[in-house]
Amino acid sequence: MAEAPPTGTDVPPVGGTDGDTYEAEFGCGHHFRLFDRPGTFHVSRAGIALGDYLVRSLRGRDITGRILEIGTGSGAIALLLRHLGATSVTATDISASAVATARQNELANFGVPTIDFWHSDLFPPAVDGEPALFDLIVFNPPGWRTPSDNLIAELDEKHHSLGLEAMFYGDSVLLRFLQQLPNHLTANGRAIIGLNSLIGIADIFTRSRSTHPPQDGSVIRSRLLERIEIPLLFYTDEWLQVKNSLLAQFEKGRQEYAASYVTKGDTIHWFYEITEVTVQGQPTAPVLPGRENTRQPAGRAVRDLPGGNACLLPYAGGPAQLAPVARHSGEPEPLVS
Repeated sequence: MAEAPPTGTDVPPVGGTDGDTYEAEFGCGHHFRLFDRPGTFHVSRAGIALGDYLVRSLRGRDITGRILEIGTGSGAIALLLRHLGATSVTATDISASAVATARQNELANFGVPTIDFWHSDLFPPAVDGEPALFDLIVFNPPGWRTPSDNLIAELDEKHHSLGLEAMFYGDSVLLRFLQQLPNHLTANGRAIIGLNSLIGIADIFTRSRSTHPPQDGSVIRSRLLERIEIPLLFYTDEWLQVKNSLLAQFEKGRQEYAASYVTKGDTIHWFYEITEVTVQGQPTAPVLPGRENTRQPAGRAVRDLPGGNACLLPYAGGPAQLAPVARHSGEPEPLVS
């Protein structure tokens, strides 16, 4: 395997031995020492860019509301949100080993756990049949589409150590996310998602409106917040072995669903588009008898703080309020490779 890259690379390696750690550094001096564990990707360059954007842009209302991070991985973004002063942070990941590592990273960096980590697909499970509502949802989804049958066969043969679901299937993941989003946002809530231009961003939103619309009739709106050019680099022998097949798929994507990238020399450069997603015409969520006070959107129940750079806010930790269910990470989960 080629030499492991430093923090913030494009195609990050999967974690190493249990004793290894590395630094994740965000703007305004926010940095964390993270465990390098099997089954958990390093924080990517895109993840660092997303974190830096949150440091620059989050304001008082964002920090004091209920926040969900989807696909937490190492937990770096969730830890950053806590460090910025967020008092109610929930984080999910489909990988049990990633959730376990994220919990351990919080303990190692803060000493006392307050983040609600869940082993869950996209959103945390409903409580008493009622979905949890959030004022802000942060998501850095897989950046590549479902691979072709030939590429799947090649990946299965050569990529035994890589969690391919963290890199591929971004189209199906995003369509499910956008379809379910209205059920999990408060009335004035929003999502901030980081999108890889190789996925064909416009096509994803078009399909979301035409073939995968929200079941409640809501309309999904998107707004570009920031666009960052990033070179596509391959740091391990496993990825280099399938480089040509990947590039062929990206070129096919450019023709079929407007995947966007530019070529500079022998390297293609893709664009990381940090995008705000809101819901228009979202109906009021149903309230179960006896739970009238628990469904108030968090944005209406907190005091708005003065605007300003979020990195200036002190840490104001406190336990997130979310009833525990079977897949909650309050009890340690075993690490799996």
